Amino acid sequence: MVDESLLKRELFQGEPVYGYRGAMLDVSRHFFGADEVRRLLDIMYRLHLNKFHWHFADDQGFRIALKAYPRLEEIATKRSFTYYGGFHKKNFRDNTPHAGFYTEEEVRDLVAYATERGIEVIPELGMPGHSSALIAAYPELSCSGEQIEVPGNFGVLENTLCIGNDDAMRFVEGLLLALADLFSAKTFHIDFDEVRLTHLEICPKCQAKMKELGTNRIEDLKLYAKNLFRDSLKRRNIKVIVYNDGMDAADTSVICFHWDSRDQLGEKTVQWINDGQQTIIANCEYLYMDYPYVKTPFKKTYGFNPVLNGVNKPENIIGVEAPLWTESVTSHAKLAFNAYYRLAALAEIGWFGENRRPYSEFMKWLYENEAYLFGEKLNIPEHILNPNPSRLLQIEEKCLMEDMDCELEDAKKALF
Repeated sequence: MVDESLLKRELFQGEPVYGYRGAMLDVSRHFFGADEVRRLLDIMYRLHLNKFHWHFADDQGFRIALKAYPRLEEIATKRSFTYYGGFHKKNFRDNTPHAGFYTEEEVRDLVAYATERGIEVIPELGMPGHSSALIAAYPELSCSGEQIEVPGNFGVLENTLCIGNDDAMRFVEGLLLALADLFSAKTFHIDFDEVRLTHLEICPKCQAKMKELGTNRIEDLKLYAKNLFRDSLKRRNIKVIVYNDGMDAADTSVICFHWDSRDQLGEKTVQWINDGQQTIIANCEYLYMDYPYVKTPFKKTYGFNPVLNGVNKPENIIGVEAPLWTESVTSHAKLAFNAYYRLAALAEIGWFGENRRPYSEFMKWLYENEAYLFGEKLNIPEHILNPNPSRLLQIEEKCLMEDMDCELEDAKKALF
């Protein structure tokens, strides 16, 4: 049963503007255990957020140990090194091993914990890119079949599942359905963004599959794989989500997850929305919680309008989500500092839409209620949340390129 201490629910009144109000936690880049997940679910409950997007598999680690796939726990849940530093920079290599995973029992317990709080857990399996950890455990899934180690560097990597290998696709399909069963999933995110095509373009099996499909367009391989996995999930009445940069014009029965507006992707998302495509809005430049405040000031997040310019059918925007990627988030303190206030802002956006209260009123409410909302008082100062121009000049390069913890350290100094 839900803890009675969590039942102070009067913070939000009326009906929400958006039915989908989500938070995402990446536990692949840095692992956070079951207690940290429960703490996040409690915060989501208090903020009336109702979708927990669990990013447990990526290049740098596969964080669920499945009994039917023993090499996942043996190989994919650990790595031997990690590059640390600034924003997508490889400043130095730490050879300290990093590892962690959830057992099947822990996953079931956490899904039940979320369900008691009215939160749907949405699992995500990174594919056909973002799958290095899976390939490290099962190298036969790649085009080359070569053994690799779980990488400790970040960014968009070359390792890709071999779409032309029918045995590999059947294996991944089986893994996908096993995960869907474990999570009792109603919705499943299947990724398909940032796919490097280098190996697919020279792979004999992929070229043969293209010939079989009657196409010379490499993108049609991705569409074939998406349709395969989508149809497998749909046969179980499971909704499918795909990142917007992995979408294709033929993807008419999946939910678009809009994170990237670059290179006309924003215009494509607007077209999908206006054509009737259900869409979740998670613009990286407003809602990504790993970004430092010098890159995304808090007022910018709070003022975000999910209705993109050019949208004339806003009813197809089903919700909003704030993702927390963890390349630079290695501790509870950093997670709380980067995410908790932004989750509160997202809750306000998701519940009230454009009718949210003025920023000054929201901040007064937030400071008064943060101990209840978060289980701790953060007291992040305004000059950290919304740096003035002179401060930006002082720390922007340091925070972005050298030390992603510099804002947290400055905030601590301001309190003592």
